[in-house]
Amino acid sequence: MATPKNNSVIKAFQILSACSSGKGPLTTTEIAETTGMTAATAHRFLITLEELGAIVRTEKNQFQLGFAIAELARSIKEDDWLANFAQPHVQALVEEFHEAVGVATMQSGRVSYIATAQANRSLKIGHSVDTEVPIHCSAVGKVLLAGLPTMEREELFHQTKMESLTPNTITDLTDLRQEMISVAENGYALDNQELEEGLRCLAVPIENGDHKVIAALSVSGPASRMSDGRLESYKKKMQDRAQQLGNLFYSESKVLPDKAAPKGSFPHIKRVSNFAFVSGISARRPNETFVGARQKRDGTMELDIKEQTRATIENIRDILRSVGASLNDIIEIEAFLVSMDDYAGFNEVYSRYFSDEGPARTTVAVNELPHQHQILMMKTIARIPGGSPTS
Repeated sequence: MATPKNNSVIKAFQILSACSSGKGPLTTTEIAETTGMTAATAHRFLITLEELGAIVRTEKNQFQLGFAIAELARSIKEDDWLANFAQPHVQALVEEFHEAVGVATMQSGRVSYIATAQANRSLKIGHSVDTEVPIHCSAVGKVLLAGLPTMEREELFHQTKMESLTPNTITDLTDLRQEMISVAENGYALDNQELEEGLRCLAVPIENGDHKVIAALSVSGPASRMSDGRLESYKKKMQDRAQQLGNLFYSESKVLPDKAAPKGSFPHIKRVSNFAFVSGISARRPNETFVGARQKRDGTMELDIKEQTRATIENIRDILRSVGASLNDIIEIEAFLVSMDDYAGFNEVYSRYFSDEGPARTTVAVNELPHQHQILMMKTIARIPGGSPTS
């Protein structure tokens, strides 16, 4: 007898296949149509895949393959994933600066652009996608070199041919080492007509959640237009864009010491990019007692759904604050009641914190929860305002 197939695995794979079709980011409706699922079913799978990092949501509420897929199976390239997100930022900077902008990465010691755009000017200087540039005399190359561990950088130094391309090209290894110190301290690199006479370029690092440099964002143009003052005015805007792109790779898990410890190997909250996923939270205190659980004189326990609802929501509020979010930033809530007899009391307190314009919500009854005094558990998903990780 053949082993039966797991339909959930099949559906998840269908969604991943749809998102890798090359059509670009897809909406929930488009994914549902492609896979033959209902929109509700597709949405449920997308939320789970997003939480795992297998799927990521764009600013237009569309979905595409996530970085976790590249990490697990290398079925997509990190550069391709980054390029898709980088291109709108590159284009926005071009429209603001009216100069060429690009994002470059390094693979096996070779630096090349993965996303570029040029301004509509008569005199254009820039690079196209897949253009390789020397590592020792390009601004992007310097940024990527400076971001490497010391031993890895030294190995690359000795493998690099320090070719002189202009009178300004750095060809002395000692000078280049000093340049790396300057780049690391200042947070940016300059190509001052070192790669090509008449060309100046400014580059800043794009870092992931572990503060590892994964790419470089650059703006370049004729030296006649790229004065020191103009480059200085570009720098902060470039760094802001680089941080936005780096946040896409940001992941953090937190267990808060002033809250009841999780009953298992999981955090109170996990941040992935600009989203926060709060694990199942209850009215449990750090000392293992429960708000809303009172022992009566006859020895029986009185469990108050209103008090547990208030305490649970306020615990969620505190946990969200640890990543710079609030109850107003919640986009979805799942609530689990031991008895639907408590539904009215739960709703009464819930309405004090959320209006009908608040988060989407699902409320279900379950047979039991981890503790006999627990009659409610809530889990939430929130979108973090601003998008910058909190320190």
